[in-house]
Amino acid sequence: MTDPTTPDRPRVALVLGAGGVAGIAWETGLLAGLADAGLDLVARADLLVGTSAGATVAAQIASGTPVTALHAAQVEGTGAPEPQLDVDLAAIGAAIGAAMAEAPDAQTGRRRVGALATETDRVPEAERRSLIASRLADHEWPERGLQLTAVSTSTGELAVFTRDSGVDLVDAVAASCAIPLVWPAVTIGDDRYMDGGLRTPTNADLAADQDVVVVLDAYGAGVAELSSVQDGVQVVVIAPDEASRATMANLLDPASRTHAAKAGHLQAQAELARVQSAGLASR
Repeated sequence: MTDPTTPDRPRVALVLGAGGVAGIAWETGLLAGLADAGLDLVARADLLVGTSAGATVAAQIASGTPVTALHAAQVEGTGAPEPQLDVDLAAIGAAIGAAMAEAPDAQTGRRRVGALATETDRVPEAERRSLIASRLADHEWPERGLQLTAVSTSTGELAVFTRDSGVDLVDAVAASCAIPLVWPAVTIGDDRYMDGGLRTPTNADLAADQDVVVVLDAYGAGVAELSSVQDGVQVVVIAPDEASRATMANLLDPASRTHAAKAGHLQAQAELARVQSAGLASR
């Protein structure tokens, strides 16, 4: 699978999954911790795949902002402000779960969730877009490989946005992060798009053509979509350890960011050897 022009260099994908504002902090902390230990996955990755919270992190690191600086902003609370949500997350989860469970197949379920998501916007699209824009230092697509996932509200199909899609980067990130009934679906062209995590929390199968796939699974839900990747692909899945999970009880709580970022940074020390074992040596 390796490019014949560089036979000693495996192609590496970094897959960043869903997880709310706590997941953003944890993923950023873990990447910073690995970098501080000498393994810069951000620089090493040929492909970045981002879903929901992971779309924010992927777009941030792809812009060239040092992950250590992003981690410091999470710890110090100097990053973009995050609103405290006054919503019934249990009720929202139940409504989404019911729509999915009662459908004959997953795509139909996502389409039914899309209908719920577009009935009424809790906040205006423009307000949410402004918040997403404030998270990103650069609003232009980077030259490096970056794929951001979302789901069409009208069809339930997965959409994968890249720099060749003709979609504004801020809109792509906002769409990927548009949790139904929490944040408004994002208008792109003639459709509206919602959270890419409705398909799977990581959409890691988009990276299955790489040689090494490192997945940050902030939900800890497992990555079943990679169960059938072909022989020879090295897969490393990192989910929050017990200490990290304790900081992420409410994934949408802005107050969790400092603790989740610190926990992710500390967890990186325990994960370093596993990542290295996939053929990714420290500097």
